[in-house]
Amino acid sequence: MTRSVGTRRVARRGAPALIRCARSATALGLAALAAALPLRASAAGPAEDYTLYCMGCHGAEARGVPGKVPPLAVTLGRFMRTPEGRNYLLRVPGAANSALSDVELAAVLNWLAARYGAPHEPRPPPFTAAEVARVRHVPLADPLATRRAVVRNLTASGPAPPADY
Repeated sequence: MTRSVGTRRVARRGAPALIRCARSATALGLAALAAALPLRASAAGPAEDYTLYCMGCHGAEARGVPGKVPPLAVTLGRFMRTPEGRNYLLRVPGAANSALSDVELAAVLNWLAARYGAPHEPRPPPFTAAEVARVRHVPLADPLATRRAVVRNLTASGPAPPADY
């Protein structure tokens, strides 16, 4: 409602204050809802998650960068065939610090192993979210030394990735 004051019309305080209050409450409610949602609310699959979170370093075909970033193509499945290799994969900095959830990380690693596995080698058992959750949050103190030790042991049981990348 409005009332006249001189030649101006002035709104009563009640209605606009109520509207401002309702707008503020709505804004606060939306802010609270946004804060409660995960940082990324996506229905992306493992291929899209790889593109968003891994491809920048490991490359479009998961081949890495010689001397700097290890390849995932072919080598990932080889690491996955032993408990020691699986532990290593889940604790390297890229996995241990990934923004992906445990479920998403397991899906990306399993997708990579299936898509870029060694053609004439058996597929390794897939990662589970429980396995990822149990291991990944304890980062490696020395990833390269751990890699060398794991590769030495893998060499004894079949094809192995290179000790260095």
